[in-house]
Amino acid sequence: MHPEWQRIANEFIEATSYRVGELEKGWASRYDFSKRPATYLRFEEVFARIELGKPQFPASVDLWEVLANRRSKRNFLKQPMTLNELNLLLWGTQGITDDMGDYQLRTTPSAGALYPIETYLMINNVEGLEKGLYHLDVQNWCLEGLKKEDTSEIAYLFTEEQEVTRRAAVNFVWTAMVDRTKDKYKERAYRYIWWDSGHVSQNLHLVANGLGLGVTTIGHWMDHDMNEYLGIDGTSHLSVLMASVGKIAGGHWLTDRRPE
Repeated sequence: MHPEWQRIANEFIEATSYRVGELEKGWASRYDFSKRPATYLRFEEVFARIELGKPQFPASVDLWEVLANRRSKRNFLKQPMTLNELNLLLWGTQGITDDMGDYQLRTTPSAGALYPIETYLMINNVEGLEKGLYHLDVQNWCLEGLKKEDTSEIAYLFTEEQEVTRRAAVNFVWTAMVDRTKDKYKERAYRYIWWDSGHVSQNLHLVANGLGLGVTTIGHWMDHDMNEYLGIDGTSHLSVLMASVGKIAGGHWLTDRRPE
């Protein structure tokens, strides 16, 4: 733990706080989308490129029932998730829903529609996919295979031995490309990226619960190690949140809540 974390945290809050009259009115509305940093990330050197296509949507669930019964469930089974289930989770968190010309809208809100959040997947047990590290190419709606290996023990190590990450069918790792938001919102961007990741994570919980899958957010991971593993610098592009998803028995939620 950094010995001066409290001072640093306080200074961050102060440095990113506003008072009435400190900002020029209307400054944000003059932002030029045509000059913004690239919205989409794509890798050229991959071991596989999996076209996802439009997911097959199941019958609609009752939103109010999903909200009332939403729970973090992580007593995962060894049963694999289907590729369509994964596609639904991805569409529910990052799917493009409209084209506004200069920018596209997605299933989750984002400050200024800038979408700094990228999705990496540590695939352990999904039908039709080899184990490994993948990245979601949102624009082309496909999975990019980055590393072909068993990621379960890596996730387990980087989360300080949280058993759920070793048992999960998929571990989501969300990252933020800070410049996408900072180019418009300057110092405030360092607040907005966390809010954006929260929107994405909440959608994952709702979609997974609606599909009868288990899901839990992981807030405790070794940032430096994860950033190095993903090949990102941890400053302009950094890991911001994780989540584990998998099949569950579907009994009482306290039974599905966590592994014994």
